[in-house]
Amino acid sequence: MTVKDYGSSSQSTQPTNVQVIAPATLNAGYTFDAVYEGNTFTVTVPDGGVVKGQRFIVPFIPTAEATIMEASLLPLNSPNTRGMGEDSIPTGVWRDSLCDCCKFGPCHPSFLTALCCRPIIIAQLLTRMKMTWLAQRTRFRNSNSNLSDSRTEIDQRWRSTFRNIILVLVFYSVLMMVVPVPLLDPANPNAYDELSDADKKTYFINSSIHSALSALFGFYFFYLMVQLRATLRHVYSIPEENCLCLYCGGNPRDGICGSGDGNRLCSAGVPVGVEDVCCVMFCPLCTTSQMARHTVDYDYRSATCCNSVGVTKYMDDEAYEGIENGVGEGSVLVV
Repeated sequence: MTVKDYGSSSQSTQPTNVQVIAPATLNAGYTFDAVYEGNTFTVTVPDGGVVKGQRFIVPFIPTAEATIMEASLLPLNSPNTRGMGEDSIPTGVWRDSLCDCCKFGPCHPSFLTALCCRPIIIAQLLTRMKMTWLAQRTRFRNSNSNLSDSRTEIDQRWRSTFRNIILVLVFYSVLMMVVPVPLLDPANPNAYDELSDADKKTYFINSSIHSALSALFGFYFFYLMVQLRATLRHVYSIPEENCLCLYCGGNPRDGICGSGDGNRLCSAGVPVGVEDVCCVMFCPLCTTSQMARHTVDYDYRSATCCNSVGVTKYMDDEAYEGIENGVGEGSVLVV
């Protein structure tokens, strides 16, 4: 078996969560060997058995004394195995495809918000994941780990995320209105030349301000989306499956800006993948909509455009339910 890495770097004394893909349809109790970083360990099929291609999590602790070890299994939710609850969040794979934007119809609130006012749904997703308006994950003050660090009652900054992003949106809109740009007649090719020198100067200054504000506003939300998608993949152990050739021999586990710890370019503190950047750059609508569908099962929950999380009757820790003690976060994929 080969190994495809993803997740946070692990120390020799800390367990590494590995996602194992079942090589065949197997009954409960069946064992088979997997290899991770040169260490062979025994995997025991969990209760209920597995089907070929199904993924589940094994906590792997490398040891110097032995290369073969048997690990107790932690079932991994998938779209076909919901796990604890009927609307639980899948881990290991996305709930559905990137192109399933209209899965619930073109008039579904999550799709309409992603289409017509993407900053709002980004703010809602950040709030679900307990992240700040600067894409920082809130964490325990006495914790040096990124694992499950958003399940906190100490750092409450995430509660202001939706409000802060709405203020950014309002501030941007007001600036764009108070700095008017004279409209030129598109049918007149000499419209600019016919302006007075003073009007030309005003047009140039105001156009430059508009362009700068638009670029800054666009980059801000681009950055938020990249950090948000990387966080979702980290928390729910979803490995990159595309764009891996762009690492040019580097380790996908480290992402494009290292593990994220101490790196200001990775404010979420998780590895940002090339796939995250490409998805946000080339299909922001589909990417945002997929993240919204992944964190809430709209088959069972009612979406709304008018609250901080985009869904009714949402509990604070729903996004991290079942992610206990970092299990499932930042796992690697064994295939």
